[in-house]
Amino acid sequence: MQRNKIHLILLLLSGIAMAGCYKNMVPDEKDFFSTNMNYNRTNFPVNLGRTNVYSYIFNADYSTQPLTFTLENIRHADSSAAPELQENVAARQWKDYYSGKEATIAEIEAKRTTEQRPVLDIRPHSGEIFFWNTDSGRVKPGLYYFDVRVKNGGGEKVFRNMVLDVRRPKPYEPYEFDDITGVRKAPDQGGITHPDISGVVDQYNLTLPRDSVVVYFRKTDIKGNTLTFKIFDADSLAIPFSRFNLTQWDSLRYRSNMIGQDIAFGFNRRMSEDSTVLTYDVTSPFPMLADVSGNSDKAYIAFQYNRVSFGHRYNAGIGLSFAIYEPGDWEVIFKFRVNPKFQDD
Repeated sequence: MQRNKIHLILLLLSGIAMAGCYKNMVPDEKDFFSTNMNYNRTNFPVNLGRTNVYSYIFNADYSTQPLTFTLENIRHADSSAAPELQENVAARQWKDYYSGKEATIAEIEAKRTTEQRPVLDIRPHSGEIFFWNTDSGRVKPGLYYFDVRVKNGGGEKVFRNMVLDVRRPKPYEPYEFDDITGVRKAPDQGGITHPDISGVVDQYNLTLPRDSVVVYFRKTDIKGNTLTFKIFDADSLAIPFSRFNLTQWDSLRYRSNMIGQDIAFGFNRRMSEDSTVLTYDVTSPFPMLADVSGNSDKAYIAFQYNRVSFGHRYNAGIGLSFAIYEPGDWEVIFKFRVNPKFQDD
């Protein structure tokens, strides 16, 4: 009996030792690092005076996460170092999810925060590229170059000669000046902004084309963040917004493609007594996600009306897709080159 117990103990000890040997023989798991990982772009045009974000630009090709991204060798076009791109600036960032259902500007601003970040920045685990809001006093327009090092426990790779194309400010869009040369664009290349137009006729019931209306953006002050609309006829007389009888002022909304929601147009709408001036309080930038959506988010506003012509009712209106990136009080002015017809026939 005693011999059997000793034999059993020896067998157990032998099994434990063998298990330890087999464990030592199994190789440690290693992170997978794909050599096919890539950026889907290597050139990054950015504008001074606004936050520029490039998201969803890196394909990890199933590499083990997390990956770590760092910027290296940030330089001018002549290969000299560009320390100005590594200086910290105040970077406005979202700390909570923006739903589009916020009821006040204060509620929106409570979801944002300001941190000190390098002008040229990278998200450490996604590879997203940021160029934070700065001006030409710090960074001059022109071409810069940088490298990105990506690594995990399985390996690393350096993406070399990425291009940062720093351009002049575009305080609003559509912008009628070239952001590289500063020269006004040719009329057929965006040098004149025309709104959408539908069903609008002149005094002879001839349909007005799009280029019969010109849109102007004008900054009037730096004290607040407001957006004011005015419409003028061909004689530079103000057209009352009361003429636009189909416009649902209390339910004007625009589509944010960034969050896939329809968002209320501005806050605290007010109209002058003669209804020729329409003003909203807005955030900067406007729309709210214009700076983090790759400039794809635009606000849209339409002024619509109908009229009866020889027994038939016709709908008409003008509309504009736009964004404003520079803080301040702004006016958006629509100017007709031909007087539109509002009265019934």
